[in-house]
Amino acid sequence: MYLYLVRHGQSVGNERGVFFGWSDHPLTGLGREQARQAAEKLREVSFTRCVSSDLSRAWDTALICAEGRGVAVESDPRLREQDMGEMEDVSFEQGRARWGDDFDRMLGDWANVPPPGGESVAHMKERVGAALDGIVERGEDTLIVAHNGSLSLILSHFGLARENELMNHEYDWFFRHGTYSAVEIAEGRARLAVFNR
Repeated sequence: MYLYLVRHGQSVGNERGVFFGWSDHPLTGLGREQARQAAEKLREVSFTRCVSSDLSRAWDTALICAEGRGVAVESDPRLREQDMGEMEDVSFEQGRARWGDDFDRMLGDWANVPPPGGESVAHMKERVGAALDGIVERGEDTLIVAHNGSLSLILSHFGLARENELMNHEYDWFFRHGTYSAVEIAEGRARLAVFNR
């Protein structure tokens, strides 16, 4: 089976340059165009199921990607981005002014230092992993539309990337808007077949 991974298009939160996870920022005009770009690239593949985060930026991207395929989009809130707690809708400059060194520690050790009042990566990994296990159990070629953080943890769940690599700029595990990635699962093993095509 194949899992096709798509990050939502640019949202208002991306455009504003703020930290956000569960804040429901909609797609921008550019974000809708990026969703159409991903949909066009996905024409080369087939899938029989589509599961999306319930946040509108992912949901609307999924609707665009599944359009004309006869595949209903299913919502799963476990695929949401990390809950950023008190950092929701805070800019980089505001975060540094408010939390100082603690802010830099969180950015430098994403896997181990949760945002103030927010969700730990361990908790996020558990919920994303549970959603993923359910998808894999069905055995269908599936399009998953979600967020950079949750898609990154999918790679980690399969052992395709280590957590300390996911938010480290030395490694390029950043899901780009307007592309898709593909994980092939065969005989109980996962292989990254495509990344950011």
